Amino acid sequence: MEKQALVTTISLCMSLVSLTLLITAIFTDHWYETDTRRHKANCDQYGTESNDQQNRVMPIYHLPLVDNNNPRRNLALMKPIHVGSREEELLENWRSLLGMGILETECGRPLFSTYSGLWRKCYYLGIDRDIDSLISKGIAQRCTTVKYHLSQPIRLRNIPYNLTRTIQQDEWHLLHLRRITAGFLGMAAAVMLCGCIVAAVSFCWEESLTQHVSGLLFLMASIFCTISLCTYAASVSYDLSRVPPFIYGLPSDVEHGYSWSIFCAWVSLGLIVASGCLCTTYPFISHTMTLQSKTARDSSV
Repeated sequence: MEKQALVTTISLCMSLVSLTLLITAIFTDHWYETDTRRHKANCDQYGTESNDQQNRVMPIYHLPLVDNNNPRRNLALMKPIHVGSREEELLENWRSLLGMGILETECGRPLFSTYSGLWRKCYYLGIDRDIDSLISKGIAQRCTTVKYHLSQPIRLRNIPYNLTRTIQQDEWHLLHLRRITAGFLGMAAAVMLCGCIVAAVSFCWEESLTQHVSGLLFLMASIFCTISLCTYAASVSYDLSRVPPFIYGLPSDVEHGYSWSIFCAWVSLGLIVASGCLCTTYPFISHTMTLQSKTARDSSV
């Protein structure tokens, strides 16, 4: 019985550490990061002749434009909007800006270093003076909320209907992946907490049964956690491969990847799997060893 109590203690400690790491991952914003310093350096070095970098701090303009039968519409007739505004508003601008040659090169697109989590996407401060200036002036928001609801579909002006429909369908699929990620992470944390409670109860009531139940709960939480982490990876890949690529894709010289928050989630998954396997298998091993010992005593008698 002392060994069983020791196994329960070890399993409970691992599950509590796993729960702490998972909650830390859920409520921190460093799941995915982008670093545009090398991209900016390349554009500063090779893009100065075309003055591409001036577009990083220029206002982004909102349509509709005043139609004066001029194929090259007057930029001054556009209504300026802030960086970080609604995605639908920005999409309405990009096609016209592309037609005016502003987005013909990768350096013409304003890109800044960011970090994002399940709930927010933020700009890094102190890395790029352009975005620091925009944030200090109130033109750009440092952090924007990650959407988990589908906004009312609208017809994006100056963008073909097929492209508009593709963008809206991709947005719906991306929101679905985000909801799966957040939902299964929440269920994993809840089931993990229930498993910790059952494991604590095993010290004073039906030790073998409660230990086995807590192990099953831990394994169930690990399944939920695995689904959510895989879905998050799928959502990141899906977001980067959306069309049109000049809006959603990243240039090859922009460094991007997963950060320490998702590392905490994966460590949490490993600990909870180990804890669940330990709690689930030990009662069977203990019972088998007890039967073998009893058989050996009977045979010796």
